[in-house]
Amino acid sequence: MSNGNGGIIIKHHGVTQAVTGFCHELVISEFSSLLIDYGLFLGEESRRSLNIELDILVISALIITHCYIYYVGRVSSLLAASLSKLINCTPATT
Repeated sequence: MSNGNGGIIIKHHGVTQAVTGFCHELVISEFSSLLIDYGLFLGEESRRSLNIELDILVISALIITHCYIYYVGRVSSLLAASLSKLINCTPATT
């Protein structure tokens, strides 16, 4: 999957209608993508389903940018769904 120009696509799975639930996916190909954050929705957005709305089989790695609940609050659901890929973050984030 590309953007038509051979580049990557960025899919927004969170923070589309509110400021919580950070989750972005960099689609590198139809078989590989990087997940950036997987945060919890708060406030009005907390009524959203916690179901995983992406194909974890193509996730090559999870990159955590901040250690706040609205950036990492749903990571445990990825682990429960058997995500066994590399999880990256800076030393300050751990």
